[in-house]
Amino acid sequence: MVPGHEIVGEVTEVGGKVTKVGDKVGVGCLVGACHSCDNCVNNLENYCPKWILTYNSINTDGTITHGGYSDHTFTNQRYIVRFPDNMPLDAGAPLLCAGITVYSL
Repeated sequence: MVPGHEIVGEVTEVGGKVTKVGDKVGVGCLVGACHSCDNCVNNLENYCPKWILTYNSINTDGTITHGGYSDHTFTNQRYIVRFPDNMPLDAGAPLLCAGITVYSL
């Protein structure tokens, strides 16, 4: 497993009320959680006992997540960050790990 957890790219397919195809987006180290435990209800998904990491986790469809070196990734809309159209993708990637690590509400 090659752990790539700063994923940037363009949306190729959507479901529900997600962003539109072609949007520039990024995904950090989480792609999902249970959304029903106390931690999730309190917007603390990073403490969810059933979190789904970007790489080497079991996704909701039963597949293993393969991280940023995958050709495609399936991510819950809650964990996708939309970048401004004029932001280069390579400039956004570091914000998904080191940049978010020091951020607090």
